[in-house]
Order: sequence, then C-alpha cells, then structure tokens
Amino acid sequence: MTDDVKKITPCDGTPESCHGNSEECDKDPAHCLANSSFKGSVNTNDAEGMDDCLGKSLDQLSKAFMASAKRWEMVVYPSLGAFMILAAYGFYLIYSLTDDAAHIAESMTKMTSNMTEMTSNMNQIVVHMDAMSRNMVLMTQTVDSQSASMQEMTQHMRGMNHSMNQMRYDFSVLNNSVSRPMSFMNTFMPW
Repeated sequence: MTDDVKKITPCDGTPESCHGNSEECDKDPAHCLANSSFKGSVNTNDAEGMDDCLGKSLDQLSKAFMASAKRWEMVVYPSLGAFMILAAYGFYLIYSLTDDAAHIAESMTKMTSNMTEMTSNMNQIVVHMDAMSRNMVLMTQTVDSQSASMQEMTQHMRGMNHSMNQMRYDFSVLNNSVSRPMSFMNTFMPW
C-alpha cells in the first residue's frame, strides 16, 4: 500500500524534488517549475541552467517551426510545381511570339519588295495609259473625220437616190413607150 501513496517531498528547487503543484511549493512562484512554460530546472543564478533553458526554448521553437514547415510544405511544393508549369508555358508563349515576330518581319521584307515591284509596274501602267490616251485622242480625231466623211457620203447617197428615182421614172416612161408597139408586133410573130 505504500506504493499507492505518493510521497510528498518538500521542493528544494531541483528538478527531482519538483512535484508540479505551485500551491504546495514553499518556493517563490516565479522560480517554481509548475509556473514555468516548460518542464525543467530554472535557476537564474546558474549559467548552466540558463543555457539549458535556452536550449530547450530553441528545441521547442525548432519543433514548432518544423510542424509549421510541414504544413507549409503542403502548400508551397504544389504551388512551386504549378509555378514551374506556368513558367514553362510562359517561356513557350514568349518563344512563339518571337518566332511569329520573326515571320512577320520576314513577310514585311517580302511585302516591301513586292510593293517596290508594284510601284514600278504602276509607273509602267501610267506610261502605257499616257500612250493610250494619246492614241484615244488620235482615234477621236479619226472618228470625227470619219463622221464628217459619213455626212458627206449621206449627202451623196441622197443625190444618188434622187438620180435613181429619176432613172426609174425614165425607165417607166421608156417601158410604156416600147411596150405598146412591141405588144402589137408580138401578135404577128409566130413564137
């Protein structure tokens, strides 16, 4: 039964004698282990105790940091992977853009040479159009002279028409003059 009963020893400030209850301790509450944020000895007079305290604090800080780092790893690593994929795609887009810009520059060079050829061809067309314009002026003059000739021909045709009408009348008179006596003579002929 003696094992079941816990012996309460007075607190002398060592880790072995601390029972973790600050109300039953006769030491100053500021120096009691039960009131401290971690278990271990706190002895401000002792340099080893301070080093031990700092070591445990750094250990707790590193454990907290490691736990936080594991949580951040769940976010940061996938984000880093997504960033790498987006960076690769961005590089591809920039490469495609520069490639397209090179094609556009090449096309612009070809287009410039074609425009130069087109300008020279347009100059030749202008020269040919000038020659055509001069030929059209000559053609207009020729058509005007032909029109005058046609008017003169029309007048001559009127004169010819009048003469033909006169000839028709004369033939009609001749026919009348010859046909009566011929018809009389035909009655005597055997055929």
